[in-house]
Amino acid sequence: MNRWPHICSVAQEQARVTSLATGDKADTPRFLIPLDRGIGDIFLAGLSAIDQIIKNEPAAYGKIDILCSPLQAEAFEYDPRINRVILTDKALAMGPFVTEWLRGNILDDETARIMHYLQDRHYEAVLPTLVAPGLYFRLHARLMYPDLFKLGKNFLTLRAPTDTTLRKVIRQMVNRYFKRDLPLSMLTDEVFLYMDTKNVQKAAELMQQLKKRSNVGMGKAEVLVVATDSAAIVTRPPTHLLAAALAEVLRRYHHLVVCILPSYTDTGASERLRSALAADFVERVFMLPAEPRPPLLDTAALIDQADILVTGDTGVMHLAAATKRIRKDAATPPFVPRNSVKIIAIFGGTNPDIFGYSERTVIVGRGRKEQRRFSPGFVKELYNPRGKDIFDHISPQHLAEAISNQVSSLANGL
Repeated sequence: MNRWPHICSVAQEQARVTSLATGDKADTPRFLIPLDRGIGDIFLAGLSAIDQIIKNEPAAYGKIDILCSPLQAEAFEYDPRINRVILTDKALAMGPFVTEWLRGNILDDETARIMHYLQDRHYEAVLPTLVAPGLYFRLHARLMYPDLFKLGKNFLTLRAPTDTTLRKVIRQMVNRYFKRDLPLSMLTDEVFLYMDTKNVQKAAELMQQLKKRSNVGMGKAEVLVVATDSAAIVTRPPTHLLAAALAEVLRRYHHLVVCILPSYTDTGASERLRSALAADFVERVFMLPAEPRPPLLDTAALIDQADILVTGDTGVMHLAAATKRIRKDAATPPFVPRNSVKIIAIFGGTNPDIFGYSERTVIVGRGRKEQRRFSPGFVKELYNPRGKDIFDHISPQHLAEAISNQVSSLANGL
């Protein structure tokens, strides 16, 4: 039996959409949320919108479809609020280049299959998280569109600090559709990520193995997980910054163990950091293998079982900041999420007030002038740093102090 009973696949070689649905779960589509390609879009748009739709319309529980990539679909594996996850690797959104502006308007065979399948589902409304006019025109469904004046004020001017996260803007779009135009201050910024106890158990066992392999001792060791990679140079902390800060912290705290997550865009980033630290701390620094790639929920559970996370503005940050929940039909304790990892988020060119989690994380690097620009502050894909270190406003000492403060808070039971 398929372990994802609510997944549908758009197959390139077939003239129709093949449903992989099994079991007795009824297919009841009401709302559609298409996602852009990044892991962060799962949280910035998808999970925020799901929660807000159900807050406005409890009967929508289990009647929301997600259109996303196979990688993104991993995050919805156990989410009971979803009706179907529709998989496609096809880019439907208009890109930043002229050659990409006709996506969804001029249809190739695969795009046509996707469109016809979605049309036949007769959605009540669609959340337009993509710049994809061709998609929305063909679906003939209402759009949960934003207040354009507020959107421009919050994201196009960017001249003053704001606590307007993109997650809250998405929630406001949903509220506007349901005629509940609440101020941002009244909206929650929390997102929920559902997983299974097996994800937590696997993560807990890996944490125990890391502690055993170190020279610290099981009862004393605390694990710091570090993410070295991201999809864009403006969100990827440089190795020299991470290495200098972590070396200082490892010298101060002999009970600390560092676990380096694998890197997939800058594939050498993890090994460069390991090599920089291994000479002095070989028994307390470990790097996880890149292959086989761990599922998103396994990575989220691993971070949840750690004590501290150091990351840039990347998908790992979103996986960490989400509140983890166990699916309803799963086994009960002892394998449950902790939801207590200390998160340090390092920001280079992107805007932490838009993408960050001020209530859940310690943000390092806020205030750089590029963060207040449309690009890279809001749209990092259009920005070319031309070799400039977009993290040079952060000193290793500053980052080391932020980590040390979190180590101290653990010691004080905070």
